[in-house]
Amino acid sequence: MHNSSNNISPIISFFSNFIKVNEEEIAFLQSVVIHKSFKAKEVIYRQGEIQKYMGFITQGAIRFYFIDEKGEEYTSEFAFENVPIGQYSGLINEAKSPSNIQALEPTELLLLTKDSFLEFLNLYPRYYSVISNVMSTALEDLAIRNKLLHIHSSRERYEALCKLQPEIIKRVPLTHIASYLKMALGTLSRIRAGKL
Repeated sequence: MHNSSNNISPIISFFSNFIKVNEEEIAFLQSVVIHKSFKAKEVIYRQGEIQKYMGFITQGAIRFYFIDEKGEEYTSEFAFENVPIGQYSGLINEAKSPSNIQALEPTELLLLTKDSFLEFLNLYPRYYSVISNVMSTALEDLAIRNKLLHIHSSRERYEALCKLQPEIIKRVPLTHIASYLKMALGTLSRIRAGKL
């Protein structure tokens, strides 16, 4: 990992959806943002590790999954380009990560350490409004997933996912989609083949 002379324009573009970013803020971010690359299937964070960074995906796809006490794996979420990752409360409280985070494709992240993140917010407190917006979007995404999982029919659940989150269908392996929808891989294969 190295501090950037790298391109932070994806973060600036993202912030610009909520707030007008000024040159001083850009200069600060350029001085502290860390760039890191991950290979496909590489684990970015392990379940139970202390969260050390807030991240932003500039390229690639990741999945969040957890392993229960029986060793069963459950996919809970996916994220793609131009999305922040990491829990604000988890970072501040140095909480253990509730899930594993894995790159599904070659993935590029821009990262901020806890200290850099807090310094940024201390210097530029108007960004708390951006955090509020991001948290609101995350809650909306959670509501979509909960709605999906309460659809009784496996076929209807899959069709709803196609409509609500088509990016997942295009870019995520079937085994992870099946886990996300809480169905067997064979069931999902039959649905896609029109046999169910």
